[in-house]
Amino acid sequence: MGHSAEELASALRQIDLAEVGPQEPLRAFGTLQELASAHAEDSAAREALTVLSNVAGMMLKPDRWESPYLPAMQFGNRRTWLPEDLTDVHRGFLSYSYAWLPSGALRAQVIDVLFVSAVDRDERYKLASESVNAWIGVGLHGELNRAEEQGWRRAVEIALRYRFTEKVTALVDLAMETIRLEQPRSAWQIARALHESGTGREHADEIVERLRNASATVEDLGFQREILEQVRSWALTNRDSAVVAEVEEQIGDLWWEEAKQRKSSSHFMARDCFGNAYNEYKRVERSRRSSRMNKRLARLPRKIREEGELALEEMHAVESDPIDLTMLRDQVDEVLKEEDSLRAMAAWFARVPLESVQQAHATAKQSMRENPLSHLFSHTTVAADGRTVQHSASARGHGDIPGDVWSEMLRQWELKVGILAQGYIWPALVELSTRHKFNHGDFALLVRSSAFIPPEQERHYVTALHNGYYGRLSESIFMLAPVVEACVRACLQRAGIETRNIRADDTEIEPGLSALMELDGVDEALTPDLAWNIRALYCGPLGPNLRNRVAHGLLSESESNGAAALFAWWLALRLAFVPFFNGMMADSSEPQSGSSTERDPGAGQTPPHDDSEE
Repeated sequence: MGHSAEELASALRQIDLAEVGPQEPLRAFGTLQELASAHAEDSAAREALTVLSNVAGMMLKPDRWESPYLPAMQFGNRRTWLPEDLTDVHRGFLSYSYAWLPSGALRAQVIDVLFVSAVDRDERYKLASESVNAWIGVGLHGELNRAEEQGWRRAVEIALRYRFTEKVTALVDLAMETIRLEQPRSAWQIARALHESGTGREHADEIVERLRNASATVEDLGFQREILEQVRSWALTNRDSAVVAEVEEQIGDLWWEEAKQRKSSSHFMARDCFGNAYNEYKRVERSRRSSRMNKRLARLPRKIREEGELALEEMHAVESDPIDLTMLRDQVDEVLKEEDSLRAMAAWFARVPLESVQQAHATAKQSMRENPLSHLFSHTTVAADGRTVQHSASARGHGDIPGDVWSEMLRQWELKVGILAQGYIWPALVELSTRHKFNHGDFALLVRSSAFIPPEQERHYVTALHNGYYGRLSESIFMLAPVVEACVRACLQRAGIETRNIRADDTEIEPGLSALMELDGVDEALTPDLAWNIRALYCGPLGPNLRNRVAHGLLSESESNGAAALFAWWLALRLAFVPFFNGMMADSSEPQSGSSTERDPGAGQTPPHDDSEE
């Protein structure tokens, strides 16, 4: 075709697009293709409409900040367009044209695609602002469609990252207008989006009330539970324990009612529903349980067993507190002054070095001296799911560190990680991932430079780093936990440490990470400080215990997106980035600066030089 951007824009202005304005982008995709087919094959109008239809055919996925669009269709190696398929002429044409496109989701998506494609920082800022304004203009209506909800999520993500405070307020107001209509599905959808975005907290009381009103009009028990689950999330956010207890009892009642309905058709389903009712009732604080609930709790174990026995006949074999984070935020601001992506990341690590085992030991001893009474009596550690995981009387130490001191070290470490994740790692990560895009190839370059990571684990390690960099911590931690174990095992084997156990029957097994970290020579192979942080993060009943909690399916959704998972990702990135950056600086003629030092943990050897990561 070969028309210029100006010719394409001029041709498009001659076409009436009023029909396309109110349509969802995916529907506009078909409409624009029909319009294009009515024009001559080599005409500027046909090319302009084709480009616009291909932009409409990009499927928005607002939870993917680094690449928020997917192809609407894909067959083998053929697919519809993505933002990276746009040429300079296409981008120029869209830049000339979006201002007079009819208001609607298509116009908002065109601006957003230009924002995703832009490289210049000033241009990205301008397009980010216009994109959010366009999504706000789309609005939310009584019965939400996909484009409205996805557009709202995308707009609030951009507005939060770019700190468009007034725009965030406008988006929250739009959401609240929808919730106040108390139409069950729309209210539930947008309340969930609000909660996931972390906005609208000031409206928590009203959201709880509106959602409860909406749930009362719903006949479907499953959907009613989903609405009440969202009520519980908002009540927990608001720290309203009374409402939380009421809602948990309601959810338990709904499971009980469904179990009674299911008995006539499936004992297997009835057993599961009774089990879910039991678990919901058990979540309610004892002091807030009604007498009716206590009676049901007493009856439920028997009902679950009875339905389970009847379900056997249905089975068939088949085949197949407030803390001042100002100082940390100031550190973040200093990191973000670096324009270069690698130097910004180097500053990110250099300003907060890994905690040393000596420092952790000293901090724990000081805490015990300052708070002697808290260590005079025995105490019990309980996991988030209610299991007792350790008694202080049986606490194990490490090396020459006694059990009570080791337990205090882990407690203090976990507190520090929580503060560090909230005040330093996450704010910097959001800004860095907003300003600097890193793809799998970029992370692969880092990973190949680290002696800590064996070649057979590089792809998994890269994927985990990429997911974490763009905020998908759940996906990251479920890869990192086993991969870090494999990396530790490889490091120990390279250091000549035997990692296998031979059984009495002459079979060999590979022990888990906790057992590996107890082998002689681990501190020398990994360095004492790295070994301490891995133990605190992944091993033992105290602390996050990520290795076992991931391996045994005990990690909740909130934990997999929490401080420990974020710190695990940050530590993994550190182990890949530091050797790469040190090697790059050693190969350059630039003078080095700073005072932070790190060792390459690969085999206990020092990196090319022992000066700053920056």
